Amino acid sequence: MIEVFDPSPNDAEDLKNTKLNTQGKDLPDELGPGFAARRKNAKDQTIAFVYGWTSGYKRLLSINIYRGAPGRDSLADATEFFRQLKPLLLDKPR
Repeated sequence: MIEVFDPSPNDAEDLKNTKLNTQGKDLPDELGPGFAARRKNAKDQTIAFVYGWTSGYKRLLSINIYRGAPGRDSLADATEFFRQLKPLLLDKPR
């Protein structure tokens, strides 16, 4: 699932807490600010996700992979989707 929030429903504190609670890892400098992590949903399934935002936390791009393909790293896939979509969906001028 790919979502763009404008304005972002999360402020800096929300995102910091989510990153801490999910043991998220910062995105590479060329993709940041943002982080990638895994979490469990209500059905105890692992979801790989990436959150990235604009300065001031005004806009948020969220990439979630709910069902990864066998033999693939869903977190790496979510990060690659983010890498490709960020210039189109997050960096795009309003």
